[in-house]
Amino acid sequence: MRSCPRLAPLAVLILAASVVASAQIKREVFAYTVTAKPVISIRNQYGRITVTPSNGDRVVATVTHSGAVEIQGQQNQNRVELTTGSQISSGAKADNVDYQVLVPADACVILSTAAGSLSAENLEGDLIFEGTTASVDAHLIRNAHIHVKTLSGPISLRQISDGHVDVTTASGDVILQDVSGSLVEVHSGSGRIRYLGNPGLGVYKLVTGTGNIDVTVPWVRLARFKARSVKGRVDSPILVPPQGTLDFASGQANSLLRNAAAAFELHSFRGNISVREASK
Repeated sequence: MRSCPRLAPLAVLILAASVVASAQIKREVFAYTVTAKPVISIRNQYGRITVTPSNGDRVVATVTHSGAVEIQGQQNQNRVELTTGSQISSGAKADNVDYQVLVPADACVILSTAAGSLSAENLEGDLIFEGTTASVDAHLIRNAHIHVKTLSGPISLRQISDGHVDVTTASGDVILQDVSGSLVEVHSGSGRIRYLGNPGLGVYKLVTGTGNIDVTVPWVRLARFKARSVKGRVDSPILVPPQGTLDFASGQANSLLRNAAAAFELHSFRGNISVREASK
């Protein structure tokens, strides 16, 4: 009669460790009652923070994390703060912490994480995103002032209307899709900046050090363009400027664009700049 094979000691240890780790996963719910325009601050170290609107005057955060991590939550009048920390006794890193947060649509939301992702959608309050390598995604945001500051994480802003956008990143790529507002300003050291959509009535200042800038609008006469690249080139199959510059802020070349509602200022030191109409 054949006996079942015995597991090696190392395999037994690994299996036991996996069972213990699995048993330590926690799911906590933090709930707070707030009034109009609350301030919600969430600071994580490693992991994901996702914010969506609630149906009333409640802030509800569902947090999934390991047993080595503790979540600290507090409310001071109309301000709610949630912070990820490590238990001192274990000394373990506070990694892979997942926040799913419901907030009133008019809340001012402050999100911070070193690595992972930051996401907000369908909100009307001001947003502040801070990350190191974290990705940032915001869409369906209305009437808000949006601040984004990252070191290298990619940034995606989509369907932003009537807003004021301020983005600063050292090397992250930035995508702006259907973004309109009074002022949209993006500064990237080496990342690529892409704009797609109808600019509405806004002023757009897109600046990179070595990255490329690509602008695609439905109709080029929707905006005035002023572009310059010191070491790169400016390319537009529709508007043909002198090599290295594209300036329709004044002069005869701008005669059809003087009444355009939007204005673009595009600057790059070493990258290339392109302006195009969307393909029909």
